[in-house]
Amino acid sequence: MNKQNSADPEAEFDAREAGDHDWPFDQEPLIEVSYEELEEQQREARHVRELERGIDTAHTEGSTDDPLLAQRQGLVYIPPSDPPVLPSDDGQNVAIAAGFASSMEETDPSVVRLPDHVDGNDLDLEQDIRTMLHNNSETAHLTHVKLAVRNGIVFLTGSVQSEDDIAILDEMIRDMEDIVDVRSRLTVAE
Repeated sequence: MNKQNSADPEAEFDAREAGDHDWPFDQEPLIEVSYEELEEQQREARHVRELERGIDTAHTEGSTDDPLLAQRQGLVYIPPSDPPVLPSDDGQNVAIAAGFASSMEETDPSVVRLPDHVDGNDLDLEQDIRTMLHNNSETAHLTHVKLAVRNGIVFLTGSVQSEDDIAILDEMIRDMEDIVDVRSRLTVAE
């Protein structure tokens, strides 16, 4: 083999191009790895080094925000304090997604905010009316009343025990939000 003077980079490059070299990687097979796999391998290696290194608890608070490190080192786990965020409605800022109430009583996890085109539609109104009528002591006994809601207009059919029942139903339903009108075809049972 022709060895070139390593002080001359151009000569060294020409020698490599000509095949006059003895590179160690020429002897080993080339393994292709995706960029994501390489990043994952580096993350794992960094994590292993951190775990092996340990934490100087004599000069720190003895806590970490890494749950695995806390478990292996016997440290206090402190969850991250940055909130999960979503893009805001105007698309310029971010809005806190969840997790920052000072107590459970300040939040209602069962409440789900629906988009405006779905929230308050006729089926929701109908369900709200049925729930209200069922849970009210003045109307719970009215089992023969049928109702339907179309475009915010409530249609009532069936029979009730008195004219007072018709008036109570009408008033209660009209007081609800998003009700446009109440049209009653209720009859008094004899």
